[in-house]
Amino acid sequence: MDSFSQPNHFLLNLPITELSLSENFKLRSKLMGFFTLQDIIGTNQKDLHELEDYSEHWYFEFVDFLRRKDLLNLLG
Repeated sequence: MDSFSQPNHFLLNLPITELSLSENFKLRSKLMGFFTLQDIIGTNQKDLHELEDYSEHWYFEFVDFLRRKDLLNLLG
């Protein structure tokens, strides 16, 4: 199935502030310059780990959200 036809694919382009994620996740995302989940997905994973406000907790919350929304397959 093409990833663009997934029912929850629209979530990727919504503002992170509108998603059911923690306030900590939203703040760290903003500090790192991410405003949508697509911004995060489009960033090289190695580069993510080097960002000043990156944390493992933040990343695990991101992965868990994608898993719950059946979007985990979008991570390369």
